[in-house]
Amino acid sequence: MNLQRPDFAVDAMLGKLAKKLRVIGYNAKYSSSIEDEKLIELARKENRIVLTKDELLTKNAEKSGIKSVLIRGNDEIEQIIQVKKAIGLSNFVMDTNFSRCVSCNGKLQLIDKSGIANKIPKGVFEKQNQFWICDICKKIYWEGTHFEKLQEFVAKLNERVK
Repeated sequence: MNLQRPDFAVDAMLGKLAKKLRVIGYNAKYSSSIEDEKLIELARKENRIVLTKDELLTKNAEKSGIKSVLIRGNDEIEQIIQVKKAIGLSNFVMDTNFSRCVSCNGKLQLIDKSGIANKIPKGVFEKQNQFWICDICKKIYWEGTHFEKLQEFVAKLNERVK
């Protein structure tokens, strides 16, 4: 586990948190149906920190020697701040060199525009110049309005941690 950019195993109650962590470049494995024991085993095998809202899961993880963070509340910014404080993360940035696929957690790779014309909407193809593809599920990303909203989220996040 890289202390600057640790990896996470996120429990079933925190799917939105997992997606936001992926956007800001953290490897956050998540399944909406994973059992607690399997999540702890995943964290052990892959040297991940467990993120959960379940106090019993936190206790069981720590009994197994697995670092965990008990998350309180439903505000996504506040949840990330809790992780930052517990782990000691640095400020957050939207950096496509680190961002991960929000769907499957795969790494994003810059892709040549010419090879994807038939895979994205025509208007997007004409207006955008840079595209990224997930190395696992092959989902294609670009810097559209959704990207701008995510940048606003990161700006709010950094403002709140000051």
